[in-house]
Amino acid sequence: MNNPENITPDWPRLLNLLSANWDTQRWRDVGVVIGCSGGADSVALLRLMAELRTQSDNPPQGFLVAAHCNHGLRGEESDEDQKFVEQLANQLGIRFKTVRAQSSDSSEAALRSMRMRFLTDTANAAGARYIAVAHSAEDNAETVLHHLFRGTGPAGLAGISRARSIGSDLVLFRPLLKASRSEIRKALSDVGQPWREDSSNQQTHYQRNWIRHELLPMIQQRYPHAIDAINRAISGQQEWRSLVDQLAQTWIDNHQIKTRTREATPNSISLKRDHSTDRVIVISAMQKLWTDMGWARGAMARDHWCRLANTIHSQIRERYSLPGPVDVDATEAVIALFCLNSRQTNPIAPEPHSTQNR
Repeated sequence: MNNPENITPDWPRLLNLLSANWDTQRWRDVGVVIGCSGGADSVALLRLMAELRTQSDNPPQGFLVAAHCNHGLRGEESDEDQKFVEQLANQLGIRFKTVRAQSSDSSEAALRSMRMRFLTDTANAAGARYIAVAHSAEDNAETVLHHLFRGTGPAGLAGISRARSIGSDLVLFRPLLKASRSEIRKALSDVGQPWREDSSNQQTHYQRNWIRHELLPMIQQRYPHAIDAINRAISGQQEWRSLVDQLAQTWIDNHQIKTRTREATPNSISLKRDHSTDRVIVISAMQKLWTDMGWARGAMARDHWCRLANTIHSQIRERYSLPGPVDVDATEAVIALFCLNSRQTNPIAPEPHSTQNR
């Protein structure tokens, strides 16, 4: 690595961008678990945070943990990724934590879920306040395109959130969302910091890789500033989403029945019927409740959310099941929702993003 006096302006610009998006004073005196695959984006995040926390006369009171999830899908290459991250953490004086999380299910969703579970378990065990992950501006654009092709509603067009609560004591933060991959890689090259390239990221049978390597380059041939344009649109959608979320929370406060009877369970929700509130607000409220309860949302399509909203709006007495599985009992004046398989709940509810090394 180069000495600090040899650092060119690109690295300081990235330092300024990160600190502008996430004030160092908010995290330097608490614990932060940083997801690091060994890819350029996460290596940059690890180095940036290690440097920023020491830029004060007062020594930091918190700690950093470099957390690496080894799926073992690429054999020796995966093991070399793990060794690389461990060596980097040691050089930076940062704690290192890893797990070998192999599974028969190698789908993108399953791998994301395992990584998020590992990061959350690591943060809880260490007593950390934050989890930091290194999503970039391109990740955000790719996510919106991926959602669009799946027929997403307006919420899906809001892209990746900069911060998201996980339970009551942990926050997931993405401080590099406004940085492009090219400026991240240029900054790393300028300070002589290597990174690892995940060969599976080139495999276009993964939907996200196809968007990254084939679709977006084709779009950028006609629209060179497409990434910036998509991210501007995301900003507008996020403002809309913030307003809807506030209205959805108000709806929940007014319509969720907080039962304290023996029959009440951690996997059940009781709701008053509502014949007047706009369906957009009701659906958003339901989606928030699903996330708060840790119920799986992956198989919930728009038709499912619309059916549930129609049940809440109507006087119809009915009973049916939704994916999860969640039982909807609307045979009485009050609507009861019950998750039938608590082992399938997912309190992390990870948002879609790209494959491992970033």
